[in-house]
Amino acid sequence: MTASVQDGDLAKSGATHIEKQELSTKHKGADDALDFLGDHAEEISEEEARAVLKKIDWHLTPVLIVVNCIQLVDKNTLGAAATYGLIQQANLKGAEYSMLVTLFYLGYLVAEYPSNYLMQKFPTGKFLTINFILWGIVLACTGAATSFPGLAAGRFFLGVFEAPINPGLVVITSSWWTTAEQPRRVGIWYSATGPIFLVITMIFYGIAHIENTSIFPYQWMFIIFGVVTVLIGISLWWILPDSPTTARFLNDRERMVAIRRIQDNQTGIKNREHKRYQVWEALKDPKVWMLTLGVFFQNMTNTLQNSFNGLIIKGLGFNTYQAVLLTMPTSVVLFFSCLGVTWFLSSSWGQGNRCFAIMICYLPGVVSTAILYSVRVQKSTIGVLLFAVYFLNVISTCASIMYSLLASNIAGYTKKSVVNSMFFISYSLGNIISPQAFLQREAPRYTTGVAVTLASFCANIVLFGVLYITYRTTNSKREKAAADAPPLSEDEKLRLAFSDATDNENKNMRYAT
Repeated sequence: MTASVQDGDLAKSGATHIEKQELSTKHKGADDALDFLGDHAEEISEEEARAVLKKIDWHLTPVLIVVNCIQLVDKNTLGAAATYGLIQQANLKGAEYSMLVTLFYLGYLVAEYPSNYLMQKFPTGKFLTINFILWGIVLACTGAATSFPGLAAGRFFLGVFEAPINPGLVVITSSWWTTAEQPRRVGIWYSATGPIFLVITMIFYGIAHIENTSIFPYQWMFIIFGVVTVLIGISLWWILPDSPTTARFLNDRERMVAIRRIQDNQTGIKNREHKRYQVWEALKDPKVWMLTLGVFFQNMTNTLQNSFNGLIIKGLGFNTYQAVLLTMPTSVVLFFSCLGVTWFLSSSWGQGNRCFAIMICYLPGVVSTAILYSVRVQKSTIGVLLFAVYFLNVISTCASIMYSLLASNIAGYTKKSVVNSMFFISYSLGNIISPQAFLQREAPRYTTGVAVTLASFCANIVLFGVLYITYRTTNSKREKAAADAPPLSEDEKLRLAFSDATDNENKNMRYAT
């Protein structure tokens, strides 16, 4: 299968005619997919490839939507609980609420590398399912906590068991869809959180009206969503596949077609051998560090969006119930901005411009935080401050684009595992540090936290500009080298695609920009 390269994103690779390959049945150190293809390398047609893609989309996309939405809902239950009186009812003092926000990400940080290592060794779907169920159990048990120590323990272990989920979603995306298809699929399962949050906000609103003097509303929130998570997790055991080589919703030939479709990604599917040289390559790769630093700055902005936006709205003079309802437009902004960016990146104008899209999406964040920092709370300014809170959520789309860059641009399974760890450790560090800038004495404006968020937006605009130039320059050099070299045969391309070579080793790979 061949595809022309268009400045950073591989051209859309519907399978063209693929000749049957004579492959050995075992390839030491290679990807699992190459061993599978040793017995299944046959010609496929464009019609077959499209049919298998449709089947993959209908089976996997809803699963990824549910997993991503449930983890985001569970993660943000704390923010809703705070709006409904958690701070007063659990008798939290000083910076204890900010510490609860931080402890989730501390648990995430501690568990990130071990969970990625284990995910390489064990079946991906089963490993994610077990962690999904365990985090649901922890969330439900957190409902029994009525003071800081119990809430702190629950938040920490919630982070531990959620640590492999986002890296797992990235691995799944890179294993099932082509480089050109990935931004749209990530955008779909990420943007779905918008309408889901509208529904969840109404559920939170209903829970807050449960009249029971012995159980506070925040406890009901943890219990109900914890039980729902466990029930969904049990179903995932059967519906979340481990890889294209073993997926039960595909027959044997369809599995082969699924693997051959993603050949041009050059990133492989699964390799259980932990290769030390790939660890060192990941740690020495400046492109990896730029992406990792970008994720850090992105998540330095999360606290304002997720944990303090309800408190800021409440501080404008609204009561608890009004504040919750007024947070609902943030979900609408998230949904439509994600859809807009997804459409752009899937269009002929957007392909090869992921980093550029990130820079553009940060501009609304700069405007919003400048307003929140400089405009004082008065009756005449409530409208403009609400606009700033809502407009801020456009930048949430940047996270989905970063996930797609991670899925598309890292090859070599050990390197991918290490970079996933670095990516989400950086994610954790940003979320650990940023709550400390939101000082209770500065409520309801939280000027220090808003200023840190604004600085993070500006830093990332510069950083992704540099990363964009780096990817483009590397691709240009590889194109020139390829033009001077003899063309690879189909057999050589297939072996290289699933050789478990890293993106630095495999000069046939092009970076999504």
